Amino acid sequence: MANDKKQKRGNSFNFIIITLIFFAGLAIFQFFMYRNLQPQFQVISRDIEFTVYEDFSVDFATEVEIRTEKENDYETLIQGFNTPNVEKLSLFQQSLDKLKEQIPRDFAVLSYESTVNSNFPMIYVYENVKLEGFVYVNDKGNIEFSLPGQPLSAQNEQVTVTIHYPHDWKVLSVTPTPSYIEQNVIGYSHTGVFGYPTLEFKSE
Repeated sequence: MANDKKQKRGNSFNFIIITLIFFAGLAIFQFFMYRNLQPQFQVISRDIEFTVYEDFSVDFATEVEIRTEKENDYETLIQGFNTPNVEKLSLFQQSLDKLKEQIPRDFAVLSYESTVNSNFPMIYVYENVKLEGFVYVNDKGNIEFSLPGQPLSAQNEQVTVTIHYPHDWKVLSVTPTPSYIEQNVIGYSHTGVFGYPTLEFKSE
């Protein structure tokens, strides 16, 4: 029974590690509630790149820069980030299954890979996930990219977001106003809390 409890705690921690990368605000709250500690690390920046395909699948690539305050926290985070990719894929699917309670869509993780580079006090995490469910046909018959109510960054973070979409899609609306639109790329640069943008397209 002790081993079962230990495994459950480990799975809970790894779930929080997954959501720390992809669902920033909620994850950080969960992380510190779980550990019952004051914050001992900070996510400095996120570079996020979405690539949307004709079949509505999405590549979600994230580079995250994290600074830790204590070596113990550094080692704990490294241990979590080094969880095997197959386990993190499963945990990420669990996080999307929970998301269905808020957003009634069919979410699926098609593939997952990650790498970690570190040198105390800094940790650099790169993750690339192929997903379904972020893009769908809305009630107006338009193609929509959205994830309402979900954060991409938290307070004091620097985040860049780029969204690549098919060349034969026409942009109908973009919320919020992007930093730039160039050819088939929509980009944002922001400091602080930033949520998923809502984009509407028409396939020409």
